[in-house]
Amino acid sequence: MAAMRWIDHWVGLPTCFVLGLCVTLLRAAGLKRSRRIDGQRTLAVFKFFGLGSIIEATPLLRAIRARYPRARLAFVTFAENEHLVRMLGLCTDVRVIRTQRPLDFVLDVLRQIAWLQRERVEAVIDLEFFSKFSTLLSFFSGARIRVGFHLNDFWRYSLVTHPIYFNYYHHITDVYREAARQLDAPVTDASLSRIEVSPARRQTARALLTRHGWSPGAPLVGVNVNAGDMSLERRWPLERFAVVVQALLEQHADRFVVLVGAPSERAYVLTLSERLPQELRARVIVAAGLWTLNEFVAALSDFDLFLTNDSGPMHLAAAQGTPVVSLWGPARPGFIAPQVPNHSIIYHDYPCSPCLLMFTSFEGMWCNHEAWCMLTIAPDAVLAAAERLLDAARQRGAARPSASAADPVAEP
Repeated sequence: MAAMRWIDHWVGLPTCFVLGLCVTLLRAAGLKRSRRIDGQRTLAVFKFFGLGSIIEATPLLRAIRARYPRARLAFVTFAENEHLVRMLGLCTDVRVIRTQRPLDFVLDVLRQIAWLQRERVEAVIDLEFFSKFSTLLSFFSGARIRVGFHLNDFWRYSLVTHPIYFNYYHHITDVYREAARQLDAPVTDASLSRIEVSPARRQTARALLTRHGWSPGAPLVGVNVNAGDMSLERRWPLERFAVVVQALLEQHADRFVVLVGAPSERAYVLTLSERLPQELRARVIVAAGLWTLNEFVAALSDFDLFLTNDSGPMHLAAAQGTPVVSLWGPARPGFIAPQVPNHSIIYHDYPCSPCLLMFTSFEGMWCNHEAWCMLTIAPDAVLAAAERLLDAARQRGAARPSASAADPVAEP
């Protein structure tokens, strides 16, 4: 991530500046901006960073498909997001760029540019907030309509034909709504798209749980102690997670906790299990690295609660209708937290928060990456929020809510 940011700044910035100067001169010479979309060819959406942001973009994607049913809708993203985009099933084409090796990255970028130009893409919506890379890819796509977020910097506004005001004090779905409006595609349904999973996937996901002693119907709490490497400062301390998990298990003898995460996160997740008393570990299932993304989504239907840091899995759980307790600090939940029922947000609005997703700062800028904002969250507050949602889940029985828009509950 750090290397990509370095390249984006030191290579992308001068490249954008030179291209922007050329475009500005051409416009001064009389080059007209295209305003009309035929809607018969290809439209493209770019989003490279943030699994959660992709999920929050589903109302925009549905609106474009509804407005232009005859057009192809391509989603261009990094390879690690491909599976999720395909699972959502909202785009006709998913175009990926690999990032593990520099040669693969360069070849894939050139391949996608060639494909976009060959398709004579009509319009591009760039959903990245500050990326020079996505701005350049949008320009080289050949699209006459290039929708992107306005920044008061020459490298961005000179290359975007249809700027959107990036208002951090509006929710991200409202910001994306403005992007869709530039294509005359009104967003009338702001709910998050739910991923449909097959009975076979659900059975496979349950098999892992039942092997560890859980039986369908027994209380089950999912816990995500991870956060993507875009900002590890979003992680609440493991020792505090351990306090809450221990209390959840001690208060109900039939309750199970499942610890989730990617394969790369399994070692970190295991350290939480090791902090718990030996007699409680039999009801702790470490699923990190053992479920595929499909299986994790399938398992969410069995969770009575999902306790999580601000992260991509949080957005998935919210979209699937699972009750969520989410912990916030570097990012402002009013901007990007899922607006769904049964979502309890714990955020103390520390003086230097937000530092994430801001053009004028970066994560951990003021605290030397010590995440003071997360340290203000007390285990008692988290436990109380979790038990409230678990009590409500028991009263509802086995019924699951839909992920329709609603205001989350903010903790004091």
